[in-house]
Amino acid sequence: MRNEEYLTIQDMKQKGMNISQIAQMLGRDRKTIRRWLNGKPPEKQHHLPNLQKLDPYKDYIYQRMNEGCINAVMLLKEIRHKGYQGEATLLREYMRPLRSQIRAKAGNRREALPGEEARVDWGEITVNLHGIQTKLYLFVMTLEYSQIIYAEFMENQKLETLLNCQLHAMEYFGGVTRHVIYENLRSVSSGLDSQGRIVWNRRLIQFAGHYHFMMGFYGSRFNSSRGERGIRFVKRNFRLNEYTYTQLSEMNDKVWDWMDDMANKSVHEASAERLVDRLAREELQQINRDHFEILDQHFRKVSNDCLISYQANHYSVPGRFAGQVVHILEQDGCIRIFHGTQEIAVHQKALGKQQIFRKEEHSRTGRESGSNEAK
Repeated sequence: MRNEEYLTIQDMKQKGMNISQIAQMLGRDRKTIRRWLNGKPPEKQHHLPNLQKLDPYKDYIYQRMNEGCINAVMLLKEIRHKGYQGEATLLREYMRPLRSQIRAKAGNRREALPGEEARVDWGEITVNLHGIQTKLYLFVMTLEYSQIIYAEFMENQKLETLLNCQLHAMEYFGGVTRHVIYENLRSVSSGLDSQGRIVWNRRLIQFAGHYHFMMGFYGSRFNSSRGERGIRFVKRNFRLNEYTYTQLSEMNDKVWDWMDDMANKSVHEASAERLVDRLAREELQQINRDHFEILDQHFRKVSNDCLISYQANHYSVPGRFAGQVVHILEQDGCIRIFHGTQEIAVHQKALGKQQIFRKEEHSRTGRESGSNEAK
């Protein structure tokens, strides 16, 4: 028995675990555990002073492992942020006997083949944004074979938002899997037909056909034994509340840095391979580079005071378009207004309602030269 295992057993006992639970977690006989608990510690204690460096952080490590974070690289960065100055090997030795129980809880599951499957889900979060508690949505797409993830925070769960995020994810992965499984997503389906088949959203069908993947659906109204693993992983491991934000783009910059520096540089639980090495074997299909129109177009007639109405707010356009029909695209937090193929105005999307956003040049007497400027 190692010094580290002996100290781990003592910690488990202090946390209230009985002999049977400890034996099951460590894969040891109950008599052996009882003997170690009742007997003296091992004679060789050369590493004991070093192990004591980890003591103030053991409760935190134990909690995080039970939450599902069993990656030593991530936990090392977290406890060093809290003041830990010991070696990474001490953390790994402490975590090693605890992993078997954590993995047993997760259960056995069939491993996906390279390039076979990706999973998509939304999660809800509340964050302090602009000094206001704001409800946002977390998009996560996970490659099932390599476990590489893509995450993005958004303001809504509309279908066009989902498709835009999925396209970002496919570009980040460098290709497309043969199947994409959607979990608990109301926007992709209206339910089941009379024969129990999924009624897919028409535009999602077109999107899947354009990018050559098959669709699957797991959700609360359908049979699912897995669900939301990607969402849980991001929420548990990306320390969202350790940062302050003034705008949505800052949140996404942070989570993308975390993906590149930590999440996707970690080790695959079952194979102990690096995720990036498994990504190289994913055999993803190439992305169709022909343009697919993701965003919905909303048509409006410009009023005599050079305004259009959109989602209970008003936005100005150049005066010469008064009385004409224009269309609106909502993209990256902006309202983009077009007349035919010409972009005639751009506004930041309003956060509230019943607001008017007017640019000085957007009037019947304003400067026509400013009508095409995006400000």
